[in-house]
Amino acid sequence: MTLAAPDASPECPVWCAGHEDAQEPAPPRWHRSEGIVVSVTERRRAPLGGDAAPLFAEDFVVAIERDAQATYLYVGPLEDGRRFFAVTLDSAQRLHAAISAALEIAT
Repeated sequence: MTLAAPDASPECPVWCAGHEDAQEPAPPRWHRSEGIVVSVTERRRAPLGGDAAPLFAEDFVVAIERDAQATYLYVGPLEDGRRFFAVTLDSAQRLHAAISAALEIAT
């Protein structure tokens, strides 16, 4: 895993969409891009092979975040800030390749 250099200044990256007022004005601060909203259908908490799993329609947000440790790809439901994943950009690139490969065999 490659970590980004810590944020050495209060300057925001060009993609940063702003901060909440409670955030400290000096480093280390976090940055977040505008989110891209994607409508998804998901299966929750039901293993394959059991009873038919209920499907849920949800709006997910895809965004870039940065803190003092790294820059991340953030993916999570628009209305539920507790259920998300954030992976480093190099991890996101590996996931992208694996998702693309899985979609190739699914079609």
